[in-house]
Amino acid sequence: MQLLHDLGIDFRVLLVNALAFLVVLYLLTRFFFRPFGTFLEERRSAIQQQMSEAEQARKDAAAQVETMRAEQQTARDQLAREAEAFRKQAREEAQKIVADAHQAALERKDQAEADLARQREELEQALSAETAALAGDMARKALTLSLLPQDQDSAVEAALGRVEQLSRENPN
Repeated sequence: MQLLHDLGIDFRVLLVNALAFLVVLYLLTRFFFRPFGTFLEERRSAIQQQMSEAEQARKDAAAQVETMRAEQQTARDQLAREAEAFRKQAREEAQKIVADAHQAALERKDQAEADLARQREELEQALSAETAALAGDMARKALTLSLLPQDQDSAVEAALGRVEQLSRENPN
């Protein structure tokens, strides 16, 4: 104690100051540091919970983005399949239209050929009849000039019969 006294320190004042310090320390701890520590702990817990919630929200958002991307890809794939189906259907319809047009053209060609054959037959018959008539006229004229009337009639009849026979045998 002498040492403290030599240094100019009064032991009682030191003791009173030490006790006052301990009382103030106790009071601060009891009424300030504990509530402040509790407040800080609650705040830390709230921040930690918000951080956890934010992390969970980020994970949920990432999962939702991934789900949306998968749905978008599925929609794109579906759209591509539908577009290909429409293209295929259009190709099939185009082929059907071309085939129908080709068939119609063939039918028209066959009809035209049949019409031409019929017209040819009619023309050949008309030509045959006209040829027979002309041959008959020519035979009459030739026979009238050199034959007697009875011989003329029989010669004309014979020539006409021969022309008719030839036209039946060879219609062309």
